[in-house]
Amino acid sequence: MENIVKVLIKIMLISTLALLAACSDDDNDVVVTPTEENSVYDAAKAAGNFNTLVAAIDAAGLTSTLDNTDNTFTVFAPTDAAFAALGEATINDLLADPDTLSKILTYHVLASEVKAETALTLAGQTTETVNGARLALSLSGDNLLINTATVTQTDIMTDNGVIHVIDAVLMPPSDATSSANIAQVATQAGNFTTLLKAVETAGLTSALTGSDDLTVFAPTDAAFAALGTKTINTLLANPDVLGSILKQHIVSGKVDSVTAMSLNGKSATTLEQNQQSVAIDAATDMLKFAGVTVTQTDIPASNGVIHVLDAVVVGDISVPESLGLIPEVAAGAGSFNTLLSLVTATGLDATLGDPITKFTVFAPTDAAFAALGQATLDAMAADTDKLKDILLYHVVAGQSVMSDTAAGIASSADNMVAMANTDKSALSIVDSKLFINDAVIRTANVKADNGVIHVLDKVIMPPMDKMATDKTIVDVAMETDDLSTLVTALETANLVDALSDTTKQFTVFAPTNRAFQKIPAADLNALLANPAGLTQVLTQHVLPLEASSSLALSLNGKQVETLATNMLDLRVVDFVSTANTDTDMVAYDVTNQRLVSGNGAAMAGKTLYVFDDDLTFANSQCVDACAANWPPVIATQAQIANIPGLSLIARLDGSMQAAYLGRPLYMYAQDTNAGDAMGQGVGGKWWQVSLPTSGLQVEGSNITQVDIYTANGVVHLIDTVITAVD
Repeated sequence: MENIVKVLIKIMLISTLALLAACSDDDNDVVVTPTEENSVYDAAKAAGNFNTLVAAIDAAGLTSTLDNTDNTFTVFAPTDAAFAALGEATINDLLADPDTLSKILTYHVLASEVKAETALTLAGQTTETVNGARLALSLSGDNLLINTATVTQTDIMTDNGVIHVIDAVLMPPSDATSSANIAQVATQAGNFTTLLKAVETAGLTSALTGSDDLTVFAPTDAAFAALGTKTINTLLANPDVLGSILKQHIVSGKVDSVTAMSLNGKSATTLEQNQQSVAIDAATDMLKFAGVTVTQTDIPASNGVIHVLDAVVVGDISVPESLGLIPEVAAGAGSFNTLLSLVTATGLDATLGDPITKFTVFAPTDAAFAALGQATLDAMAADTDKLKDILLYHVVAGQSVMSDTAAGIASSADNMVAMANTDKSALSIVDSKLFINDAVIRTANVKADNGVIHVLDKVIMPPMDKMATDKTIVDVAMETDDLSTLVTALETANLVDALSDTTKQFTVFAPTNRAFQKIPAADLNALLANPAGLTQVLTQHVLPLEASSSLALSLNGKQVETLATNMLDLRVVDFVSTANTDTDMVAYDVTNQRLVSGNGAAMAGKTLYVFDDDLTFANSQCVDACAANWPPVIATQAQIANIPGLSLIARLDGSMQAAYLGRPLYMYAQDTNAGDAMGQGVGGKWWQVSLPTSGLQVEGSNITQVDIYTANGVVHLIDTVITAVD
């Protein structure tokens, strides 16, 4: 501004001196000599630094117009250096295209005389050119800007107007139009895919496709990429924050580039209702919005205009910490390698890596998958569809279910949750432990940008589909070799007809042959010889309704009434959480998922075994030399109170031996180190006591197989006969 004011003062001084000189002359001595007309064209030609401009005027056929002193003009005249900045090829192309050249040149001309003093008062406004398009006038410090060009000299006066020298060639804004809306134009452009995805996620699509005019300062895909993938995903996972950021890229109304240039040094109000600066960079002569360079302007749309940005305007919006997407968080944990490999094999990595959709993942650890056994894992991997179904059964889609919400569901009347494979799982809470089906949530609320992970140490399996069949419960039992003792018992108790009735539905907790063999032979024979007593025992294994495993799991910690009208406890037992104190003789080995000697034993961690020869007997059949090789676990009641299902039986020498579900427990002398399992399968009679980390029990009996559907109900296999109910 100071430079322009100095120029104006000099002009005024020169004019005053000339006037005084004229007044001092003797009028009689004046010789009137006609002066040559000096048009804007003449002045430009004579100046010596507008050669390209003059050549362009000639080529465009504008010479006579600008040389006509009957007209008045203001010319913003680019110097030769300004034209040279366009490049020789561009200049030659323009000189060969008179129409385009004429449009450009007339964009530098106003149809009236506007001196610098007046131009200064127009700063912050636009004015119409001979071209019909408008120019922006603004101030940058002491300098007057025309669009983004700097005025370097003012008020070169001529007989038909005034010339102001500028340091760049002005390009008229495009007069193109479009029938496509902003969203459609951005889609067609091809370099705004991230922006469009963000707009959709933030719920702003309707604004960009509506009838109200908008101006969008649009970051390109490269601009978003500069934020980094984690930040982009975090924003996509937080639509409210994303919406705030996007709205500060949008201004109401149609603000073309010329209008934006006139706002140089000012600010614009965005849809976020904050102010973003508009400026022209003095170093680059580029328009900037919120400090970000506008790389392309005036892309037309039916409902506004797009200007392209080379960066995203985050400004003062607080962006949440980037946690990573669910697959990234799981990978970072280091204990979900098997899960991630299976997720990738089924193509679910892309699903769970979608930053827009929220997920709740109940994630089994590597140890949980290893517990299934390699054969099971291989079979799962070989059947992609089945594997995908299993994996999706660990996922709730569309929401982040935090542990407090899950606990609320678990405590409600409807504690079943729809999983991503469309099956339902059961949430329950017992003794302050949160369960999903028969798995305990070991670690809750591992947050990701697009959801939450709850850690499981057990793989949960989707319920079996109920297939149409005409076979009754009795038919299925008769076809199952491991239920032959149960069939005999049903026949003896005259329950065959009752459990063959297809007009009713039942649930049978069916003891296997080995379950019956746990009963001493004399006691079993006595039971089979007593139809009334046998009926009482058998009917307390039957519910008068069809209870799938999912329903049974939803009843964790509750009781159900049987046909015998007594109540059975249904409970998921968590072996992991059982104690192992210095006095406990039996403990649970989480790593190998089996019973071992406790910290109260001479050597803790030794694998415990059961002996098939003990079946059908009331006490241990391993004595003398056998007992030397297979030492019994001798304990008191207090020393076995830590593990559900443990009891004591008397040995022939009067000592008390620990038993699990009625089967005496032994160690193996050849297992010299904790963790050894040399006794497994010896003689086809010795077996370690393998137990899952958690599992559903009915009245203390482990349910070993679920959901054998029949025409009149469902059968679940159990490993112990329920002979007494409290």
